[in-house]
Amino acid sequence: MEFTDQELRRWLWLRSIEWANWPAFLSQLVFPILVLFFWWPYVLAGVVISDLLWALVRYRFVSPKLSNIGCLAVFYLARPVAIGSSIYLFVAGGYVVAILALLWPFLAGIVCVRGQVGRIELALAKRMGYVDADVELGV
Repeated sequence: MEFTDQELRRWLWLRSIEWANWPAFLSQLVFPILVLFFWWPYVLAGVVISDLLWALVRYRFVSPKLSNIGCLAVFYLARPVAIGSSIYLFVAGGYVVAILALLWPFLAGIVCVRGQVGRIELALAKRMGYVDADVELGV
């Protein structure tokens, strides 16, 4: 990736926000598909539980490559998947679930476990070689 310093800082900040609640972020793409097959409260519970479990891992493991792939997948596919799923559910008679599937890319941000974005941002910067590996977060 060839970025200017300002672009790289913005990229790190945005990917850190997404990484803090990566399961909820990726659910923008997956939730509308899963509600086609499963009862929506179970899918919602799965997103919440996976986000809680992710909170145990998010600082220990960071991946700029996975973060970038997830970002691009959600950016390009979340809205078409939500629209397609909601059309199918609406035609099938699941009006409430159709509206939920359609709005999920906007509602996914509500399902989150608070985290330290700066800590993740620093870990991503270290992994990319943007800062030295021995740099610590100033408190």
